[in-house]
Amino acid sequence: MKKISLIPAVAALATVGAYAESPTVYGKVNVALQNADEADSSKLELVSNASRLGVKGKLDIEDTGLKGIYQIEFEVAADDGTAGKDGNTITQRNTFVGLQGGFGTAKAGIFDTPLKVAQKKVDLFNDLEGDIKHIITVNDNRPDNIVQYSTPKFADVVSLNGAVIASEDEDVDNGFSGSITADMDFGLYLAAAYDTGVESEEADVARLVAQYKVAGFQFGVLYETMEEGDADSVDGYVLSAQYAPNKWAFKVQAGNSDIKEEDGQTYSLGVDYKFNKKFKTFVYYTDNQYVDGAADVESSYLGLGTELKF
Repeated sequence: MKKISLIPAVAALATVGAYAESPTVYGKVNVALQNADEADSSKLELVSNASRLGVKGKLDIEDTGLKGIYQIEFEVAADDGTAGKDGNTITQRNTFVGLQGGFGTAKAGIFDTPLKVAQKKVDLFNDLEGDIKHIITVNDNRPDNIVQYSTPKFADVVSLNGAVIASEDEDVDNGFSGSITADMDFGLYLAAAYDTGVESEEADVARLVAQYKVAGFQFGVLYETMEEGDADSVDGYVLSAQYAPNKWAFKVQAGNSDIKEEDGQTYSLGVDYKFNKKFKTFVYYTDNQYVDGAADVESSYLGLGTELKF
């Protein structure tokens, strides 16, 4: 993945802000102290859960009714200063420039595919050990060289999203990711999404999502199927539920999948306490299992964490 320096990027956007809407600087620091039982080892570790820093904003384009939009976001490691697998201090997250108006939104850069975004908030343990990317799916992608168009909401409910991922190689087909979402004002959200040539050139993926909110409860389900080359298709699912009275949130999530690992299974329990909209503390327990050849592999995590947004 391509990297860019944070300081010049922030400086450049600050210059834009002199004659446009001032950029919004935002971020969050999320860390947890967890006990990790993995295979035959047990260790206590401090982990940074996708802590991040970003800038974003809009620019009115005079006499057109259009807005230029931009976002530059980086993951930062709040535990040991090495974010991502490559050991860099910062790694690039959603970064794009685009145009927004009555026609919809068009943008280009590096950002989450429509299929990934379609999951909405079904994954209640996103960025933690219970994240669906660890056991359920390999298709929550944030590719380089992606161009996307999103329609306005039809009847303030339905949106269509389509993205092309340029391979930049004449011998490799371009990828496509698309979704249709329906977000209804009585708490029901539905989505269907499809990828082809995104995770790999021969991969075709379909995802269905439903989420319902009522009286402090939230219920979610995600189903995914994947076919790659001549291999048999594999599928997986995750179910989640949350009850959030006042400042508390009680969460449970479970799933099963053969997409990432053979006979992958996961379940998580968690409790959050929000002091306010910006600061919370949380506890969680996650158990992940799968089959590796003839061996059963199991890992479990018990953690206590805190998150501050700004």
